[in-house]
Amino acid sequence: MPKLIVSDLDGTLLNAEHRLGDDTRRVLLALRDQGFEVMLASGRHFQDIRCHAEILSPRGCLISSNGAAVHDRQGQLLHSHPVDADCLDFLLRDPLFDGVHTNVYRANDWLVDTAEPQLLEYHQESGFAYRILDFTEFDDEPVLKVFYYAREIDRLERLEDAIRDRLGDRVTTTYSLPVVLEVMAHGVSKGDALKRTLERLDIATEDVIAFGDGRNDIEMLQVAGTQVLMANAVPWLKAALPEAEIIGTNAEEAVAQYLLEHCLGGHPSRP
Repeated sequence: MPKLIVSDLDGTLLNAEHRLGDDTRRVLLALRDQGFEVMLASGRHFQDIRCHAEILSPRGCLISSNGAAVHDRQGQLLHSHPVDADCLDFLLRDPLFDGVHTNVYRANDWLVDTAEPQLLEYHQESGFAYRILDFTEFDDEPVLKVFYYAREIDRLERLEDAIRDRLGDRVTTTYSLPVVLEVMAHGVSKGDALKRTLERLDIATEDVIAFGDGRNDIEMLQVAGTQVLMANAVPWLKAALPEAEIIGTNAEEAVAQYLLEHCLGGHPSRP
C-alpha cells in the first residue's frame, strides 16, 4: 500500500477537456481523508495548478514547471531553481528561434512575444493566461523555464540539439507534449523535486506510486517504487519503462479507477 500518490496532470489525471473529472476529484479527496499523501507534479505553472490544492494532503505539495518550483498546499514556496540568467539572451532572442512560439514562466506570470490562442485551451479551468511582452524589454526577474511550441516536431528536435550544443550541461531539456520543447536549469525535473519532497517528509521511494504519460514524467516515475503509465502515454515513455504497469486512458479517468480499486477497496469511504 503506497504512502504517497503523485500524479502528472495533462494526459494523466485531467480528462480530455483538461479538467479534473468528478470521479477523480471524489476519489482523491477520499484518499486524502484516509491519510494518504496526495501530490501533483506538472509542467504547468504554479498559478495554473493551485486551483487543485484542495485535493492535496495536509503535507502535500504542488510540483510545477517540471520541478523548477515546489509549493505547499497553502501556496508557500518550498523550492525554486531558475534558469541561469546569462542563458536567457540566447534562449529568448537568438534568430534560431524565429518562427517558433516562445514562452516564459516566471514566479508569478507567463510571458509570450506573440499571441497563440490555441495554448489557452489547456488553461480554461484555472483562467491562467499569458501576457504579451517584447522580449527585448525583458527584465532580470528569475525565469523558471522557457518552452517552445511548434507543430513541426522535427524542427523542435533540431532546436533541442542546438540548445545542447550552445549551453551544454547548463540546462535540461524535455518535452511535455511532442509539440512543446521545454528548457529548465540543469538538473531540474519532476523527479528531482519529488526526491526533495520525499526527504522532507521522510518517505521512502518504495512507498511512492506515480502516474504519468509524457517524456517529462520519466524522472518522477523512476523515483517511485510503483510506476503506472496511461494507455495514452507516448510510445517513447512506454519503451523507456517496459516494466511499468499500463492502465486505461485519462479520458476514462483511469487513475481514479486504479486508486479506487488498489487503495480504497473499491469504495471511497473505505481505507
